[in-house]
Amino acid sequence: MFVKMEVRDIERSVKWYKDVLEFNEVYSLRGEENKMVMAHIRGERYQDLMLIPAGSIVHPQGITINLQWHDVHLTAGRAPDSSIVEGPVDRPWNAREVVLIDPDGYRVTLSEMLHSSLSFDEVRQGF
Repeated sequence: MFVKMEVRDIERSVKWYKDVLEFNEVYSLRGEENKMVMAHIRGERYQDLMLIPAGSIVHPQGITINLQWHDVHLTAGRAPDSSIVEGPVDRPWNAREVVLIDPDGYRVTLSEMLHSSLSFDEVRQGF
């Protein structure tokens, strides 16, 4: 499974995901005038996004892409201040998270496990 996202400017979005989240371009397709018409980008395994041109105004409200992450502080330090919505903040579900907003308004939550030794039941019961 991967997320397909309609964006206003594919090249701008690819640059943001590369610069901020260190994603790699797996494949891109160019059309007329060498304009990018599709980009498949990837962070780590199973963190695949397909960016396609928006057919109309982009309405990303209500959609949040949540990614398991290794170092939210490091990534938050790379993100432009205008991209940071919240965090990094520690959550009661054993996660440190930073919430970012990409150039089209999609929310991206990066979630780093706080205590890897805790079981699901321990987390559920509040440690």
